[in-house]
Amino acid sequence: MIRSALFSIGFRPFFASGILFSAIALFIWGAFWQLDAQSIVTTNLNPFGGFLFWHPHELIMGFALAIIMGFLLTATRNWTGLETAPPLGLLVLWLLWLVARFIMILGADLSFYIILAIQISVPLLAAMFIARPIILKRMWRNIFAPSILVLFAAFDAAILYQVQENGAIPSQLLQACIFLIAILITMIGGRIIPLFTANKLGIKNNTESTPTFVASLLPLIALLIASLLPKHEIISVTTYGCSAILFIAHSQRLKIWYHPGIWQHPMLWSLWGFYATLPLGFLVISISPLIDPWTQIESVALHVLAIGAICGLILSMVTRVSLGHTGRVITHDKIIVSAFILLFISMLLRTLMVAILGLNTQLITISAAIAGFSFLLIFCRFIYIWLTPRPDGK
Repeated sequence: MIRSALFSIGFRPFFASGILFSAIALFIWGAFWQLDAQSIVTTNLNPFGGFLFWHPHELIMGFALAIIMGFLLTATRNWTGLETAPPLGLLVLWLLWLVARFIMILGADLSFYIILAIQISVPLLAAMFIARPIILKRMWRNIFAPSILVLFAAFDAAILYQVQENGAIPSQLLQACIFLIAILITMIGGRIIPLFTANKLGIKNNTESTPTFVASLLPLIALLIASLLPKHEIISVTTYGCSAILFIAHSQRLKIWYHPGIWQHPMLWSLWGFYATLPLGFLVISISPLIDPWTQIESVALHVLAIGAICGLILSMVTRVSLGHTGRVITHDKIIVSAFILLFISMLLRTLMVAILGLNTQLITISAAIAGFSFLLIFCRFIYIWLTPRPDGK
């Protein structure tokens, strides 16, 4: 029987390893764009699909998926009152995830089917752990949690297959994965952001109306589907139209959830502020036909969503969950706030500055290094908490 605190609950191993992995991956990515470090990186590492593919794939399927799995394994236990993964099962899942990361960065010469099997086994096993208590309790409202993990496995299989067969980066599929995470953010954010705000400030829980929720979700699903279809004028119009609706709907959500008291609490303004980059990203997509090509607008929009909404909300939720679920007071300190601010700076460099100055290697390296340092700060701040039992003994 495993008695390690690290494998006592889902968020511990996956928050710890996911946050550390993201920092390392971003430092590697930044080094790849510098000539004096590039030869060291390319000589010692052999990623499947090359570095230009490894970067987006691993920040989605390595980092983001690790945090999503850790969060859903923990949340499902709270929703149902039943265990999701026992310590041994959690260890097996974590080891599979770890092996998958090494294979992606070192195993380009391995059999494609070995790579494929290991990569998709991670979200599928996590989905099984999460689905079991939901089905036992007949909590069908939460069946989206394992379903999204199955979709991640399907997307990853398609992504890897296209790289293997065509030798090209499947940009549309990777973009679809970002939209898939945005769907998860939309569904979970709508539950937790107004709830946490109300609890902390002692105010009414201001949840949005059903039409606002539908308008923030259905066009996003349409956007995901459109991103998978061949480029066509109708598809482009659909993409821009859905993005405009999403900008309005998610902005309305932010208006409903807003209270001036959040600015006194970084654990609240970080949630609200990083969520605000979601409609900002949709706005950039919707106005892209009006902006000159030199602005690298497609890359800018996706990095607003990836760095701001995905990475930012991950950092904010990791800090909150790690404190709350270990019996500690959910409050900020200088390290946590510094990490939030650094990530905002990284996003601005990779989006606004790229739009103004154009894409260059120095901006990529600096932005990646700042984001990596942001994650490293959170890792150092929380590693003791992740590795040790709750102070209250529960």
